[in-house]
Amino acid sequence: MSEHHELLEDEGAGYLISVSDMMSGLLLVFIITLVAFIINFQDAIQKQNEVTETRKEVVRKLTNTEQIRNELLQDLKDRLKKEKIDVEIDTRHGVLRLTEKAVLFKTAADTLSERYRNNLRTIGIVLNEVIPCYAENPPSNIACSNLDQTKGKIDAVFIEGHTDNVPMKSSRIKDNWELSANRAIAAYRLVVPNSVLDNLRNISGQPIFSVSGYGEGRPVDGHNHSVPTPDGVNRRIDLRFIMTPPALTEPQRALIAWGAK
Repeated sequence: MSEHHELLEDEGAGYLISVSDMMSGLLLVFIITLVAFIINFQDAIQKQNEVTETRKEVVRKLTNTEQIRNELLQDLKDRLKKEKIDVEIDTRHGVLRLTEKAVLFKTAADTLSERYRNNLRTIGIVLNEVIPCYAENPPSNIACSNLDQTKGKIDAVFIEGHTDNVPMKSSRIKDNWELSANRAIAAYRLVVPNSVLDNLRNISGQPIFSVSGYGEGRPVDGHNHSVPTPDGVNRRIDLRFIMTPPALTEPQRALIAWGAK
């Protein structure tokens, strides 16, 4: 009887030891898992902080670039005002708008009177004084007081042609889209060729100046008519300034991509 009792006690003790060992093992696994989770969590927090700081740096660079563009637009407006050429600026979209007092096309026409041709030549002279300082390859004979801040900042300048919404009735010009492109080309040829502007390049080595035509598709605010209306405000030329986006290192790109997951 005593031997049987001792056998039961031994089996019970063995069972308790096995349970105890198992619980110890589970506790160890839990501790290791918890430590790994804490380490991974800290790494994730650190990485997220790095992503946040990188995004802040990008926003700071974008804000700085936008400020530089705004200053450029205001400078051009002030210089042209001294030449008695009336322009408007749209800082949100980076547009220098040549008002109908500065450049005005007749209805359905892609040519200009000598008065407006001279205005465009003057605009070209002013652009020659300012824009080279914002190109990647400013000429050595151009004095730029703030070259460290402005060099390479302009990626493109689009000379944009626009029309009113009256349908074309011409055997020579197909439609308003073609008319707007012709107007942009006419302005380009008076502003850019045979000048410093013709040789300016962005950081990719591409020409800065080009043309685009939008037909009647982008009317000036307040001049979007529901019926065909010969509107001089919309028979216009805009100069749209596209700035070079901030450069990111590969680690910065990888961080932002990680944060977007």
